[in-house]
Amino acid sequence: MNGNNSKTLVWDNIPEWALFSLEYGTREELFLSDEDKKIITKFIAENFPNGYTMSVDWESYKEFDTNPAFGKACKTYKVTFITES
Repeated sequence: MNGNNSKTLVWDNIPEWALFSLEYGTREELFLSDEDKKIITKFIAENFPNGYTMSVDWESYKEFDTNPAFGKACKTYKVTFITES
């Protein structure tokens, strides 16, 4: 990403179980169900159609978030996404 058209988006409710797939892709994920992979793919398509890079704030999390960005209640982290517009 060249940075000229980049946009920073911060989500403070990204499910812990989805972090690996968001970073490396759902094809690399061996332990998620097809349903969970679909949820992640939909989240990416709706929010980052032109791609992204991400950074997880490992110190900023909620042990039990009843309103995660997607999926059921779970542990969530604050994640910064840099996108191309």
